[in-house]
Amino acid sequence: MHRLKRLWQKFGIGAEQVTVHSRATWYACVALGAVGALACVLLAYGVWHSLRSPEEVNMENLRARLEELEGQAAQDDGVLASNLDIARSANRQLSNELRLLSDEQAVLKDDLAYFLRLVPVGTSEGELRLDRFIVRPEVVTVAGAGAAQRYHYSVLVGYHTGRQTGEFVGTLKFVLSVEQDGKALQRVLPVDAEMMALPEFQVRTHQWVRKEGVLEVAPNEVLKKVELRLVQANRARAVASVTF
Repeated sequence: MHRLKRLWQKFGIGAEQVTVHSRATWYACVALGAVGALACVLLAYGVWHSLRSPEEVNMENLRARLEELEGQAAQDDGVLASNLDIARSANRQLSNELRLLSDEQAVLKDDLAYFLRLVPVGTSEGELRLDRFIVRPEVVTVAGAGAAQRYHYSVLVGYHTGRQTGEFVGTLKFVLSVEQDGKALQRVLPVDAEMMALPEFQVRTHQWVRKEGVLEVAPNEVLKKVELRLVQANRARAVASVTF
């Protein structure tokens, strides 16, 4: 009890000396403390940064570069996805156009076959003709090293039956004149019976029929001439040629 009385006399209202602390002074102390703490942190960071090894510095730089590249890759992925969508849309459009062109070509071929039936082949019974023989290089966008050269051919084969009832049955035979390393050579297609049995070499017609296919030439050969022979029973019944 005596002790409480002494504390009251010292710090209470009736104390001999009362000390008044300003709130502004308290705020200033807090601010100074915060500044001091920040300075200590910065000082510690500076010391830590100066004491790092070159490997640690390089590692940190690599991490920063990796984060930058990841961000750039994310942006590039968005651009690539957009470009891919555009390419797919264009591809679908081209596919639709190609399908329409194929349908139109099929219709034109049917019309051609119909009109050819109205055109007489000739005046002599059993006459054979090779008309509109065309050979042109195929358009190849990407050709690998050592790829064969391809040529597309088309020809109209005509047969005048007259009073005969049987159809003509024969074979197309190609003689290719090529130049290889300055030497003139000849290639004959088809090369064997198996190849001769392919539809593009077989001819069956009562009047007109259109035949087309592909001829291949070795990469180191230059095509100079193509001679087409319509063969029946090992005898050439009609001949046409194209010179380059």
